[in-house]
Amino acid sequence: MNLLRSAALLAALSLPTTGKADTFILVHGAFQTAEAWALTSDALTAAGHTAIAVDLPGRPGDGHDPAKVTMDDHVAAVRAAIEGAGVSPVVLVGHSFGGMTISAVAESAPERIATLVYVAAYLPAVGASPGDSMQDLALSDHHGGWKEDSFVIASDYATASVNPRDRAALFANDAPADLAEAIASAMVDEPLTPIATPVALTADRFGSVRAAYIVTLRDRAVSTDLQLTMLGRGRVAEAVPLDTGHVPHLVAPEALAAALIRAATPELE
Repeated sequence: MNLLRSAALLAALSLPTTGKADTFILVHGAFQTAEAWALTSDALTAAGHTAIAVDLPGRPGDGHDPAKVTMDDHVAAVRAAIEGAGVSPVVLVGHSFGGMTISAVAESAPERIATLVYVAAYLPAVGASPGDSMQDLALSDHHGGWKEDSFVIASDYATASVNPRDRAALFANDAPADLAEAIASAMVDEPLTPIATPVALTADRFGSVRAAYIVTLRDRAVSTDLQLTMLGRGRVAEAVPLDTGHVPHLVAPEALAAALIRAATPELE
């Protein structure tokens, strides 16, 4: 990954600047860790911004019992990262399942967020009662590449994983074979409870925060059709298309960094 990281840094030197430096808090999706953001973080930093990637509780070896991890724990981890950044407001970015977490954070602390940016992410509907869960939204996706046995629940119901057979096809269908293999190998088990937890959003709180959505056009994990459905019913100020699969932060980090900068800048709309 060192060669990939060097190439991403070189490409990032040519990223356009907006004349202002933002702080991006980056929240990974299910089955990944904060390390997945490394290339995109480098690209944002090279363009003059600050990037902070958050590890959600329940990653292997982090000391949390996956069976006891909740959505509230995820929200607390992201809010701690925002507090630790020492600036306000921030640009809060969520990839995939991270969209559920950043939505819940925005509902709890809208004043700390300048823009929410969803990257191929699950976006709950405002006003739904008791709210949407990732599980609800994923089950409504009839255009993705998931098979019946792609999503594997552990025997103790504490975690879920992706069938190794399907990882590259779902998450890295647009990547070269060696990179796709590395992406699949790096995937981790995910605490199950937050995936099934509804996130309730209100117009007064969540709806007060500007939101943008980066739509991945070759996505097989969260289909483009579902992405468009979610942003269409949401309060999204701008949609930015990206011609990638589900993990642009790993496959096309400089392109994603440019899209994040655009999405975070209202004057570019």
